Amino acid sequence: MIRCYKILKNIRIPCITCDRKNYTYLRFLNELPRTKCSVLSNGLTVATEERQCNNVCMGIYIDAGSRYENETLNGITHFFEHIAFKGSKKRPKTVLESEISKTGAKFKCFTTRDTSAYYVECLSSEINLVADILFDCIFNNALTDSEIEFQKHIVYKEMLEYDRSSVKVLYDYLHSTAFQGTPLGQTVMGPSYNLYNIKSKPISDYINKLFIAKRIVLVAVGGVKHTLMLNLGEQFSKTESESAKCQKPITMGPNRYTGSQVVYRDDSMNIAHVAIAVEGPSFGDDDKIVMELASSVLGGWDKSQPGGTNHGMNIAHVASSGNLCESYKTFGYYYQDVGLWGVEFISSREEVDNMLLTVQEEWMRLCYMITDSELIRAKNEMKSELIRQLKTAIGACHDIGFSILRTGRRIDLQERINIIDKITANDLQNVCNVYIYDRCPVVVGIGSTENLLSYSRIRSYMYWVRV
Repeated sequence: MIRCYKILKNIRIPCITCDRKNYTYLRFLNELPRTKCSVLSNGLTVATEERQCNNVCMGIYIDAGSRYENETLNGITHFFEHIAFKGSKKRPKTVLESEISKTGAKFKCFTTRDTSAYYVECLSSEINLVADILFDCIFNNALTDSEIEFQKHIVYKEMLEYDRSSVKVLYDYLHSTAFQGTPLGQTVMGPSYNLYNIKSKPISDYINKLFIAKRIVLVAVGGVKHTLMLNLGEQFSKTESESAKCQKPITMGPNRYTGSQVVYRDDSMNIAHVAIAVEGPSFGDDDKIVMELASSVLGGWDKSQPGGTNHGMNIAHVASSGNLCESYKTFGYYYQDVGLWGVEFISSREEVDNMLLTVQEEWMRLCYMITDSELIRAKNEMKSELIRQLKTAIGACHDIGFSILRTGRRIDLQERINIIDKITANDLQNVCNVYIYDRCPVVVGIGSTENLLSYSRIRSYMYWVRV
């Protein structure tokens, strides 16, 4: 009996060891589905990531947004979101709602300053019908006057709600002062007086001008074949109007960055909402991933988090022990040719200056005093967030759409993780010296900003006096 047990034990242990050695983390990354990308004869880019599942997320990512709008049309891209799924020339509103309900698909859309996205979640078996509905709604919209007038009231209420959010207004102020005098400084919604001047003809002209094949990436992630998406992409040329095919390329305008400060003081508020940023790298710049790691080093914190003063991030430790702020977080806006990188925080009127100086002090540490040991936590956190984002079909779809639209290619997950692992403290210091050290920041404050430092003093803390 004992002899038999020893024989079985010797057989079992090598099998377990063999499995553990063969199925490593690198093998897992290598087995992830790859992105296939093709450009059709009509100029449309089609990208797919096939997965073993029964659902699919399909999206249309268009090189359009408030940056491509003139002053009189500012907000028209966002307005089109509200009428996109309200009826087409082939499908009246009631018929369209009935067909969407039968498929069980979820149609969604959003607009940024340089991208307009329309995407849908559905079953793989419904992909042909869903794609036909999506193309029909966007490129063959009914644009009825009654629906346009009705949606004006909806958008106006959305504007009022938007203005009540200090966070959203803060980032609009940030862009307007950082890129003042350029289209990139315009808001996505546009001013209210533009809203009431919107008619069907300007919308139609704008769609024909910007929603063309050469400016579009069609993406699908899930249980779908690349060949099927290529066939669906060919159908796009049937829905695209002849006038749209003859449109000339449109430039995005200048991206002039200006270090400056905008403060909206409101003493009726008990707190100050502040953001400070510098000009960052563009979406396709190699320095982007390094600056994202710098954001991970700074981290984020709010008072609801447990742990007291025992935090791995230095800013969180100082802010918690000194009660300097209610919360803070890092942010990064990366466009095709420029970026904004910085920190946003909410603080009491008594501590707003101390919190701002704490942030700037940590920025200087990134330029000269960061160590490899401090990067371990930040790298692991960054990789975990990246995996969490790309594991969903929607997250992967957005990542593919933005990457290909802005850079023409998509870096797969394994390559990104390898790049993150190779970044050293010296690399981080060199990149931060380029974008942070002795640079003119952009500062925006809303609320109880009485103690917010003047711009000249804030600028003087963007460098250390060397001995």
